[in-house]
Amino acid sequence: MPNDERRPKAPDIPRMVVDFNRLREAGGKNFRDLGGHPAGDGRRVRRGMIYRSSHLARIPDEHPVRRMAVRTLVTLQSRVELRHLGAPHQDVLRDVRWEHLPIGERWFRDGGAIELASQPGKEHLVMLTGFPSDWRRFFAILAQRDVYPLVFHCSAGRDRTGVASAMLLELLGVEREVIVADFLKSNLVFPDSPLTAAQLTPVFETIDEAGGIRNFLREFIKVSDAEMEAIREDLLE
Repeated sequence: MPNDERRPKAPDIPRMVVDFNRLREAGGKNFRDLGGHPAGDGRRVRRGMIYRSSHLARIPDEHPVRRMAVRTLVTLQSRVELRHLGAPHQDVLRDVRWEHLPIGERWFRDGGAIELASQPGKEHLVMLTGFPSDWRRFFAILAQRDVYPLVFHCSAGRDRTGVASAMLLELLGVEREVIVADFLKSNLVFPDSPLTAAQLTPVFETIDEAGGIRNFLREFIKVSDAEMEAIREDLLE
């Protein structure tokens, strides 16, 4: 019998165990309007149009989403996350169009483990570059003229949702220091595992290497110029 010790071992894939109990507690939290940010040329992002959030399977009775006339809900969670945490609350889904874009689907396993990026520090970049077809659908939805007010979310509302917010605010002309500040607001909800500004650095570097956000969205995500203009017209004052 061959000596197993002589066989080359497959490299271990780094994994992180997902704390679904902790995520259940985050239901409805990390919720905020992306409106109000200055966007250059004296313009601002419109308030009351687009919101970011953690998952909405559990929402308190007093949560503002219950009182809002939301038209569209975009869920960025994997199917495994939906099985563990639940779909958005029926009170949220009752009168809205629900779009499910399972970004990160291939990372999640039913046992509750998530495979991490092989390059530490670039996890948020991989969330962007690893799922171009899902991001294409995301921006195609935002470009439709009858979808607002719109809420988009993942489980914690900080990583995939943070990347989505960064790209959108960049397209709208919001300065990067403001984008980073919005990204770091999630630390108020998750102080035990804080985000850092450095986690967005590879994302911004990739956008710059592509020649700016418009070129990046056009060439890599395949968002058309007409779609980008429609998003800007709807979301800028």
